[in-house]
Amino acid sequence: MSVLHRIVKESIANGWFDEVTEDILNDEQEFNTMVDVFVSEIMNNLQEFRKKRVIRNKKLKLRVICPKNKRYVASKKQCVRVSGAQRVKKRRAMKRAAIKKRGKSAMIRRKRMKSMRKRRAMGLR
Repeated sequence: MSVLHRIVKESIANGWFDEVTEDILNDEQEFNTMVDVFVSEIMNNLQEFRKKRVIRNKKLKLRVICPKNKRYVASKKQCVRVSGAQRVKKRRAMKRAAIKKRGKSAMIRRKRMKSMRKRRAMGLR
């Protein structure tokens, strides 16, 4: 008995396959089709979203990472497709943020240099 046959037998015992009969298990072509569907279903569930550990507010949080052109909806607990209007809105917001950041860069640089001077004086850098 092959490894795939053993995996399928255990999956049937665990309730993955409801309508699988001995005829399907014995027919090689039907069995291969069933295993392909099973593997693709598992791969789709794995690729749906993944979680990454990030630190926010001095605490460890899990951030959900979705595939391209999708975003996480907490109420549905899944990644959904981003509409065209949302993409346009996001692009405009990113452009606006870049312009603001460029305008404040001198102030940011001054504050960073001041912080670095203080750290050097304290012996931290």
